[in-house]
Amino acid sequence: MQRDIVVVQGEKDKTGTVHRKCPSCGVVKPLNDFGLRRMKHAGPNGEDVVRNQSWCRDCRSGRRKEHGP
Repeated sequence: MQRDIVVVQGEKDKTGTVHRKCPSCGVVKPLNDFGLRRMKHAGPNGEDVVRNQSWCRDCRSGRRKEHGP
């Protein structure tokens, strides 16, 4: 069974919560405010890679409303 590689991008604060800055709105938010993305066969040995989206859910939702799916 092939396993996925999980990549977490963000900074831990003093409480241990991981935060990241959304490049769209510029707000630092908890990692839970960012969706996940599966990239097929992107790992070094062909594994799938799961990582967080770069834009927060609010910005992604707003962009969909402006420009469509």
